[in-house]
Amino acid sequence: MKSGRIFTLLLLLLAVACFAPAGGFGQEKIRIGVPLFPTVSFPVFIAHEKGFFEKNGLKAEIIRINSEPTTYQALISGDIDATSGAPTGLVQSNLQGVPVVSLGSWDNLVSYTMATREKIEDLSQLRGKKIGVNRLGGKSSLILRVMLEEAGLNPMKDVILLQLGGSQERLAALIRGGIDAAPVDFAFEPKMKQMGFFLVTGKKTPFMNGPITVKTSSLQSNRPKWVRFVKSYLEATHYMVTNKEGSVEVLRRAIQIDDKETLDFAYGQMRARATVDLIPPDAAVENLIKMVAYVDKRASSIDKSKLADYSILKELGQVKPSAPKK
Repeated sequence: MKSGRIFTLLLLLLAVACFAPAGGFGQEKIRIGVPLFPTVSFPVFIAHEKGFFEKNGLKAEIIRINSEPTTYQALISGDIDATSGAPTGLVQSNLQGVPVVSLGSWDNLVSYTMATREKIEDLSQLRGKKIGVNRLGGKSSLILRVMLEEAGLNPMKDVILLQLGGSQERLAALIRGGIDAAPVDFAFEPKMKQMGFFLVTGKKTPFMNGPITVKTSSLQSNRPKWVRFVKSYLEATHYMVTNKEGSVEVLRRAIQIDDKETLDFAYGQMRARATVDLIPPDAAVENLIKMVAYVDKRASSIDKSKLADYSILKELGQVKPSAPKK
């Protein structure tokens, strides 16, 4: 009798283990690479701090990385499992024969504003000036190239490009007077105005700015984990656009800025920019490819369908089936 009761108890424990919710014990670890100044990865921080990852059975570790090449080296080597907000490497990795895909993108607009020490009316007035970028071939330099070419300048001949690092490093150089202008994250606009700098805002150009990128092999070998990840990301993005107070609280810690005007402005911009269903418009993907083609002409002929896999979004009801052809 005693052995029978023990056997029954073991069966009950096994049943509990099998049917326990994912948010309980045994959560799967996931490491996510984000930029040092991570507004473009903001849903990751909301999902982490507000418990969406935990609810969906994931234990997330957020790792800040200084550059996209380093980010993709970490992704390819397995040091991180996913990137959020590192777009150009999505194209470059595939060109190098390393299959990676975007599972969705919440931010699909160019995120930079040009800050200058002297007041100018048009970017063409930057001829001969020193402009700070993260690194040549990086996102900020590629986007800057588009902005300058649209203003009639040759970025390789008409301006002096200096490699300085992220938005915060470029702003510091601008303050010191080491450069005349720099593309900086929109979140700094209020601070730059307060400090007496001038802003030259361009049009809201579509650009796949905030993709979630994973190795294709990882998606194929552990799809359930990525379903839970995308579900968490969707929930976090929805939370962001519907809960200002809670989102600003997370933003304050993520960017380590306490200035209310900056936080309110940055939140408002992110809310307005958010693609809640994570499906980027075609123009955003095409502009990303165009920008990478500046440094690698092969990008202009890349198969766009190889850059993304939205099957999880479709599974979660975000991708509406197309209407049948008449």
